[in-house]
Amino acid sequence: MTLFVNIIGAGHLGKTIGHLLVKHQLVKIGSICNRSETSSINAIKFIGQGKYCPKISELPHADITFITTPDDLISVTCEELSKNKFIKKGSVVLHCSGSLTSDALISVKEQGCYVASVHPMRSFAKPELSVEQYSGTYCAVEGDKEALAYVVHSLFNSIGSITYEIDKIKKSSYHAAGVFASNYLVTLAQQALSCMKEAGVENEMAMHVITNIMRGTVSNLEKTLSPEQSLTGPIKRGDISTIMKHIESLTDKEQKHLYSTLGKATLHLTDHNTVKKNKIMSALAVRDEDLLDSSIPFFRSRL
Repeated sequence: MTLFVNIIGAGHLGKTIGHLLVKHQLVKIGSICNRSETSSINAIKFIGQGKYCPKISELPHADITFITTPDDLISVTCEELSKNKFIKKGSVVLHCSGSLTSDALISVKEQGCYVASVHPMRSFAKPELSVEQYSGTYCAVEGDKEALAYVVHSLFNSIGSITYEIDKIKKSSYHAAGVFASNYLVTLAQQALSCMKEAGVENEMAMHVITNIMRGTVSNLEKTLSPEQSLTGPIKRGDISTIMKHIESLTDKEQKHLYSTLGKATLHLTDHNTVKKNKIMSALAVRDEDLLDSSIPFFRSRL
């Protein structure tokens, strides 16, 4: 049986998923409904199938409807969809937000649809690259069991996803994990770059060094699947003199505080005894008065 799919808000993510579903001959794309006709036509060309639909109220019958709009538009879009006279009872409606749960789709659930959220943990900045790199992408899923069995696990696994279920109530914790692992990794790269520049290293060389060591650390994490076993460096070794030199060398007070805060969190990954941990904590201490006149512009100018 051919599954018919409509996509509302086919941006970078929607275009990528739509393209992959068509490429693997898993569905037939019915209609694409974007804010403008131009963006809809561009999405149709990229996906390889579909017809332009100017209004959600005019979308035809579909077995599956993807709402891949920005997060703040998902609920209102769903409410508009729930008023569509062609909405199919027993069909699946899903969104791909990392922070919102399937509860955002309550209005169509009340119309007899099954709902779910599927969040691929990856960047979709360039759909052309995303479709090539998508295989192996981990997708967190939650929602009605009918939707998960009917659509999520079968379709998404078929395009190369690795799906796993999460606790809907704790989805914000899941999304925060992604921010720590991805967004803040970039922030840490900027902090490292600032230190390299202070040491007189040219920008391009510094970034090569930083990304190289990051790759090595990520590789260790992949092999061990354990932050504790992957940790190296002065805190792991208990090298107090080096830690103190680092603290002293950081002239910007916000950066000093960040180093101290991360160091204290890192200390929990070690197996040092209590005496050693207390000594390291003392070495990491930053006086409160050092932070009183600290300025946020350090971060604003570099992030």
